[in-house]
Amino acid sequence: MDEINNQIDPVLDNNGDNVNDNNDIEEDSDDEDDGYYLLDKINFHHLKQNDVSMTVVNVDLNCDGHGGESYFNGIDWKVDGDCIADNRHIKRLNIEFSGRCLGRHCGEKYILGEQGHNLPTKQQLQHFFSCICQNRSIIQINIQSIYIDEFGGGLLEGLAGHLSLERLQIEYGRLRGVVCTALGHEKSKLKDLCLPNCEIHDEGLVALCNGLVGNSTLKKLCLSGNDAITSVGWRALSTVLQHPNCKLVALDLNNNGINDDSANVLNSALWGLSSLKTLDLGWRQCACQSLFNQLSLSSIENLNLECNLINDSELVALASINTLRSLGLKGVRRSTTPAGWSSFFVSLQRNGIQLVKLNISLTSIGDVGLAALGQLLNTMSTLRTLMMINIFTGHSFDNLTPHGWQTFFTSLQETNSNLVNLFLGSNKIDNHGMELLMRRLVSNMISLKHLSLRYSDLVSPTGWQALTGYLQSPNFALETLDLEGNNINDDIVTAFTSALVHNKTLEQIHLYQEVDSDSDYDADVNNELITERGWEAMSTLLCNKSSILDTYISNHTLHKVGDNHEEMNLPDDLVSYLELNENKDKAEVARQKILQTHFSTEDNESSNMQEFLDMELEVMPTAIAWIGRTTQTGWSGTCASGSSLSLTYNLMRRVPDLLDLKTAQMKSSVGKRKHDAHLV
Repeated sequence: MDEINNQIDPVLDNNGDNVNDNNDIEEDSDDEDDGYYLLDKINFHHLKQNDVSMTVVNVDLNCDGHGGESYFNGIDWKVDGDCIADNRHIKRLNIEFSGRCLGRHCGEKYILGEQGHNLPTKQQLQHFFSCICQNRSIIQINIQSIYIDEFGGGLLEGLAGHLSLERLQIEYGRLRGVVCTALGHEKSKLKDLCLPNCEIHDEGLVALCNGLVGNSTLKKLCLSGNDAITSVGWRALSTVLQHPNCKLVALDLNNNGINDDSANVLNSALWGLSSLKTLDLGWRQCACQSLFNQLSLSSIENLNLECNLINDSELVALASINTLRSLGLKGVRRSTTPAGWSSFFVSLQRNGIQLVKLNISLTSIGDVGLAALGQLLNTMSTLRTLMMINIFTGHSFDNLTPHGWQTFFTSLQETNSNLVNLFLGSNKIDNHGMELLMRRLVSNMISLKHLSLRYSDLVSPTGWQALTGYLQSPNFALETLDLEGNNINDDIVTAFTSALVHNKTLEQIHLYQEVDSDSDYDADVNNELITERGWEAMSTLLCNKSSILDTYISNHTLHKVGDNHEEMNLPDDLVSYLELNENKDKAEVARQKILQTHFSTEDNESSNMQEFLDMELEVMPTAIAWIGRTTQTGWSGTCASGSSLSLTYNLMRRVPDLLDLKTAQMKSSVGKRKHDAHLV
């Protein structure tokens, strides 16, 4: 349920498939990962001492048989496990069961297949969970890759009735009746219960719901990926939803195979729950007409219907939900037509629906639908995220025509857009369309921070030249620009780098991708087009070695040029500069680059020292302090501290007067008299 829990996270992937396109609601953010620790022998000592910094702890239960000291069952479970119970600072606990076979055999001790490594015994696991149950500081627990069988009810009962626990996630578990009964504990204070892909059947859901009836604390419930549930289980859930004490805000039923019978059972319960704001019904296998008939009666703000069989009339019905703010319609192309999409966009405009997020990727909008969308965007100033990846024409798998995109971009000239995230990858946008888009970005989309144009195959290197003007625009505010899989060569990279010299907003520009051999795209396209010359231009952008001043004013913001720098075989110096730029202290980044480039340990005896020897003695102490200051804690880039210390030593050795205060004061007085005489 992370997609529902978190705010929009515009991650750029190949085709948008992994982009967080589910519907989101606001909530308090999780604890920062600054206190994240993998529980090994050393960290156990700190845990026992109640180290205040250990707020996020990860426990690996050594189920994969690989060696290492980070595994929990290397300790005395009974004695050392109590340190978790007594700790007063842990806020989030992540428990990872690496073994695929844990819990599938109910003997006293589990054995992991052919590797023959001993896994935690049932008794050890029971003690471990009992320690967690006694802790009173833990707010969130994530349990991953665990198959809990009959004894699981006893292990988890205390978790559900935990006094401080607010969020519990069990992923890839095997949760049957007795376990689900424990999760529905009457003393539960849980606000967020997430059970994706846990093989929950009707028996388990009924047991869980029996405990949740009348619960008023639970705000979010995720049951996604449990496709064995039938109308029997959903009827039990309806009983929970219809109870007057139910205060659910978010419900995730994604990929549960809900059919018409199950939908009829859930229908009145879903739309009668006034507190429900976020609903995920993605990946159902058949249409549910009854659900759409009452959509206009709901108070839903965030609705995901990804890959549903929605027809034109149902699509238009969505436009009557006045409370709707986020809508996910990715992949619903099979039962809709361009005419239906046109009516949908017209209805949204007529009804004054003010969406914040709209995902219409992999849909059959067609030219006529795209034209209607352009008119809608001229009036929908609230929209922040628009995802239009791989748009089709009608029921055909052919992409929308270049002319359709040209018309669309032209229609946006009256738009005063507040878009922040725009995804247009894998579409038939040609050179002329790209030129029109750049005009709109410069004049009408000045708030844009994330732009994806992946796999725009019809844009030639000449067409990408239009982008350089946008990069230099005073309205340019992009933080992420995704151009992977495109015809971008050394000349274009050089043009981009020239345009980005003074840019201080762009953090990522994706220029490469490792493409699968089965893909329609040439896996080596970027390897062939961007050569050493292009990467050298990028290195110069990040660290111009011409002079100290040029290095100082180089680009210290850009820190990523692709998903995986190692696979891209980037030059070592470029990788080093990208790592340096990850640091948020840009003054320190500039200092490190200057020291590494102009005053490395190999050059301390060279003419670079003259830069300091020519300084007035009054300025010299400040320069020395600048050279030798300690790098801040948490530095993520390559540190030049050794170079700075060596430089300081050589400077002192070559200017011994700095160590003679009397001589320094005398020279300073002489310099001042000469300066005064010059003024006279």
